[in-house]
Amino acid sequence: MNGGNIVKNNILGFIILIVAALFIAAGLYADWLWFDSLSYLSVFKTVLFSKIIMGITAFLAFFSFLWLNFIILKRRIKVSNQRIYFSVMAAVSVIAGIVSSSYWFTALRFLDFTGFGFVDPVFRNDIGFYIFVLPFYNFVLMLLFFMLIAAIIMAAVSYAFSSKPKKMGREEVPGQNMPFGFEPGFPKIKMEFPKKGKAHLAYLSGILLLVAAAFFYLKRYSVLASARGAVYGAGYTDIHIIIPLYFILAIISLATALIAFSYSYMQNAKLVIIGMVVLLVALLGGNFVAGIVQLLYVEPNEFNLEEPYIKQNIKHTLFAYGLTEVNARDFPVAYNLTLDDIRNNPTTINSVRLWDWRPLLTTSKQIQLFRTYYDFVDVDVDRYIIDGELRQLMLSPRELDQKQLDRKAQTWVNQKFVYTHGYGIVASPVNVVTQEGLPELFVKDIPPKTAYEELEVSQPRIYFGEKTDGFVVVNTKAKEFDYPLGNENVFATYEGRDGVQLSNMLRKTVFSIKLASLNLLVSSAVTDESKVLLRRNIIDRIKTIAPFLEYDTDPYIVINDGRLFWIIDAYTTTNKFPYSESVFGLNYVRNAVKVVVDVYNGDVNFYIIDKEDPLIKNYAKIFPSLFKDFKEMPLGLKEHIRYPEDLFKVQTRIYGTYHMKDPQVFYNKEDVWRTPMEVFESNQIELSPYYIIMKLPDADKEGFFLIIPLIPRGKENMIAWFTANSDPENYGKLEVFELSKQELTFGPMQIEARINQDTEISQLFTLWNQQGSEVIRGNLIVIPIEKSFLYIEPVYLKASATGALPQFKRVIVAYDDKVTMQETLEDALNVVFSGKAMQKQSEKIRQETGKVLVTLEEKFAKASQLYEEAQAALQQGDFAAYANKIEELGKVLGKD
Repeated sequence: MNGGNIVKNNILGFIILIVAALFIAAGLYADWLWFDSLSYLSVFKTVLFSKIIMGITAFLAFFSFLWLNFIILKRRIKVSNQRIYFSVMAAVSVIAGIVSSSYWFTALRFLDFTGFGFVDPVFRNDIGFYIFVLPFYNFVLMLLFFMLIAAIIMAAVSYAFSSKPKKMGREEVPGQNMPFGFEPGFPKIKMEFPKKGKAHLAYLSGILLLVAAAFFYLKRYSVLASARGAVYGAGYTDIHIIIPLYFILAIISLATALIAFSYSYMQNAKLVIIGMVVLLVALLGGNFVAGIVQLLYVEPNEFNLEEPYIKQNIKHTLFAYGLTEVNARDFPVAYNLTLDDIRNNPTTINSVRLWDWRPLLTTSKQIQLFRTYYDFVDVDVDRYIIDGELRQLMLSPRELDQKQLDRKAQTWVNQKFVYTHGYGIVASPVNVVTQEGLPELFVKDIPPKTAYEELEVSQPRIYFGEKTDGFVVVNTKAKEFDYPLGNENVFATYEGRDGVQLSNMLRKTVFSIKLASLNLLVSSAVTDESKVLLRRNIIDRIKTIAPFLEYDTDPYIVINDGRLFWIIDAYTTTNKFPYSESVFGLNYVRNAVKVVVDVYNGDVNFYIIDKEDPLIKNYAKIFPSLFKDFKEMPLGLKEHIRYPEDLFKVQTRIYGTYHMKDPQVFYNKEDVWRTPMEVFESNQIELSPYYIIMKLPDADKEGFFLIIPLIPRGKENMIAWFTANSDPENYGKLEVFELSKQELTFGPMQIEARINQDTEISQLFTLWNQQGSEVIRGNLIVIPIEKSFLYIEPVYLKASATGALPQFKRVIVAYDDKVTMQETLEDALNVVFSGKAMQKQSEKIRQETGKVLVTLEEKFAKASQLYEEAQAALQQGDFAAYANKIEELGKVLGKD
């Protein structure tokens, strides 16, 4: 019976193993076909074969070493069940192989070492040693450590079970007389290993101690990432205590290993134990001494002792974050702007963002989705040359969200065959508002309509996007939905290059297994011409191809030659750069790659934009067919590259502290800069960097920049503004413009406070918020112009009801000591610089109400009176009078 169960269990296990192997094989073959369809099969092969080689090498190393130890065991003791030993060794070796295969990239980076041409100040090693070489050494030591531990455990357990207990006599128990003739006391039993077994374990321990010696020797390099001292990196205590300590520990480990190797001659295990105790005491004692030195010697005299290491931290951190070449310039503020200066900068003024992306996204969803299954995920800011003029636009692709289909319509056929893609795009200028307070749409509707040749979209279908997810099958017998047309639907057939053709039963079976979809195998709608489109989420798509890069969180859409493309910024990063401050788990970053994805064909191209980055040089050696030179990017796409906001935020955070290059000033943190806050809606949030078309001081023409104002820590006045150039010819050039520390330049929250304190503006806000509406204060933009700053904040009005439509209502402009809120930017600028628009506005109110309201106080008083009269009429049930009062109130407030 037991034998039958064993046979059944073996058969069941074998079947499970075969099924698992088939699933793995199906997944690999499906991925092979997918990579091949994108012309990246060589990338897949490199990764796959590297994993296989790493796994097999580790498996063979583990199994060979354990088998050698097993042979030694057999010569020393009787092994009763070799099958158990074989199974355990195989299982341990398989685990080791699987774990080691995940280190494929560590091995490849080691083999294709690339130098930085920049050495650390302590060991004088090229930085590439710490990023490409040291991780591989540590991996090898880890592998050897666990190999030896497995061998020691296997040997120790085997010798323990094979040794015979030795009776050592009895231990007397005072005051007890044992009845029935038993002798008093308890027998003492001692398990004694055979001498050859002890020698075997001593040899294994000796090898383990050699690994420990290598570990401690390499551990010296870890002090370059120490956080013990005043800054990140090796400090006084690390240099004078910890590095010598690790060297001493390596010597002790080596000496103890030699003692262990000599056990077969000396037969004295106590010496080995003493060596290990000395090692442990030295480790604990050394760290204790380091703590005492740091506390009692270094901290009381910290700057004098740490100064040379602070200098290295500043130098290495600026290099690691690409901040070494920041061009710092003085920006003396002079409040002497005139209307002529404004007119002389038309491109900058015409690119002022009157639309905050958050209200605009809500508005676009209300007026341009048309069907519930469409969605706008984000609003992207970019620049286009339209009719010969550089214009800043805000774009949103219309993606399809299958989750928003009616619940009954969420069938497998609809989700995989019918509703396969989004359609079109919405684009609007940042500075144009219709009479209804809505954005003027340069590209709109389904199919896309535009009056501008540069924005024409001939292929509007979006098969790959930010929200697009899940596989679909195209070119089936089912009708593929294209777009709605009135009460009817238009259908289409996919003609793009992407997809793996399901040309035979094998492929259908493989992808049915890969995608866990039996319907794909049995559906009669799938033909030999059908293609399956996988990994349609663009981030998932590019991460699958190049998982070793980090990707920006804000992909953006681009119109080029009538087609739509996604551009995603990719970064090379590491957390192993010596002496560099760590932020968000990394301490080195470069925007080395621009990734372009065709929204229709699914083509993915990786363009190297930073050819000097050692990491991308290393990766290009590993994957020579993956990367392309930036020169190969189509010119139309080059014109739309942007400096990434995620990177700029990190650099701003670092530079806010590391612009202080004087060690004394840095140590005291005397001049730390930070990102200011702003008011959005009614909440304070951190001001985000924003894109703007502007002309830098002394520049000949405008450029496209990412900009952020900076304020001192603990204060709200502006101290500097930081820019990153996005133009292809000057891409990545960073400049900081420092303001005088002796003169006050208003920061964003100080302007927000002045807006709140303005009685005319605050009264209108209060009135609007009382009428079942909600005032939304948009993003505050600080615009450097000439030698001054303009502060501009749009204001929107939204009904409190769900699904309300935010409408542009006013724009606030502040300059020097002036603050005004007007219906248009032109009016606001005229008020600030001449006061003429106020007269124009007052005349408009006079015509509508029959009363001259020279100031907003009078306007507010009239509006309050009409509001109270309307409420009184409503309470009395006089709805006609209520309607008349509300209509009159609307005229006072400038409503239609």
